[in-house]
Amino acid sequence: MYKSLLFLHIFGVFLIVGGAAIATALGIKASKSVHSRTIAAFSGLSIIAERYVITPGAIIALVAGSFLVHEVGYDFNQAWIGASYVLWIVAMSIGWGILGRHSVRLNRHAKQLVADGVESSEELGREAAAPIAMVFGLVQNVILLAFIYLMVVRPGS
Repeated sequence: MYKSLLFLHIFGVFLIVGGAAIATALGIKASKSVHSRTIAAFSGLSIIAERYVITPGAIIALVAGSFLVHEVGYDFNQAWIGASYVLWIVAMSIGWGILGRHSVRLNRHAKQLVADGVESSEELGREAAAPIAMVFGLVQNVILLAFIYLMVVRPGS
């Protein structure tokens, strides 16, 4: 049972890391463009990465990790475990509440401009390069590094 749970936990982490890398790269590329079709494509792909790679990975990692804590016999009251749960909630809140909403708004705006025949828009480019997305994307990536530290370093201590 331990090996299966560990596999699922690590698989979930790989989905998170891979999806975050893809979403980050797409966000950077979109932020450097003013072309409506380009921004629509990149933001659409970012939404797919967020919904169908990162979120399932986060859920798998959480569930398998929780069962691992029980299986190995760690105490759920340990600080590193509590910190992991808090970071998970913060990361998901940022992802769905801030970054996800930004991607959806950006995608809708870009698709509307494409439908209206607008090939490029400085306003759309500014929206794609909004500091809120950059700042919270960076925060989420730092949280991801903290997760990896907590999961790799702490259990072996």
